Amino acid sequence: MKRSLLVSLSALALSLVTAPAFASEVAAVNSHSTNNIVEISPVDLVNRGYQGFLADQGIPSNGAFNRAVHTGRVTAQDLVNGAIASGRLAPETINDRAYLNHVNSQLRNINNN
Repeated sequence: MKRSLLVSLSALALSLVTAPAFASEVAAVNSHSTNNIVEISPVDLVNRGYQGFLADQGIPSNGAFNRAVHTGRVTAQDLVNGAIASGRLAPETINDRAYLNHVNSQLRNINNN
């Protein structure tokens, strides 16, 4: 009984020592990554545009956002370019037809309301 308890405690102690070392290696690898872009979904992109998160990129917020979408002054490409400029999307997203179509779909929903 004492032997199995000793073996269990040794195994536990070993795992407690190696787990933080492994975690720091993973963190080091992740911190050296050149791609720190947090991808945003098309739905979230439109919602954040409406909420004013892309104001620094010239995208109006709230009612002005709705009017700009309705009049065509804000397009899917404008939102994607704004998100790219703010580091929320990878630059190649501007060429992703499926992503742009999904953003356009969300913008049409705004126009229909």
